Amino acid sequence: MTPTVRDVLQGVAVVCATPISPEVGPEFAASRRGMAGMLATLAAAEAERSAAATLAENADIRSLFAAAGTYDASEQLAAAARETDDDRTTPALDAANARLRRRLIALHEQVEEAGDAETDRAIKALYVRMAAGRRLAMPGG
Repeated sequence: MTPTVRDVLQGVAVVCATPISPEVGPEFAASRRGMAGMLATLAAAEAERSAAATLAENADIRSLFAAAGTYDASEQLAAAARETDDDRTTPALDAANARLRRRLIALHEQVEEAGDAETDRAIKALYVRMAAGRRLAMPGG
């Protein structure tokens, strides 16, 4: 499971609202505060750019589907390529992204099985772009 920004921030809220037992010591308390602060900072960075990253991924995946040629699910790929992200809420974008990624993985399996080197390279390049678009920088780094 990949936690959402909401999940992370709810976890930070629980950490902040839960008293620390005096027996654990000041080092644990400081470590806990530091971890909560880092998670909140990373969640803020993700929230700031997640919609744009997801929209870009969805568009790139759909573009690849449009150019994918003929595979077992080519009609489904063509239909997915024509979809649009009209609902720009984070849950809707994430749901569309999850569907597209599942179809992409299924396509990649077929492409590898068929020995289609050109489409395989295009899919791998897409994976690299998607990973780069989701990269988070640690605070202070």
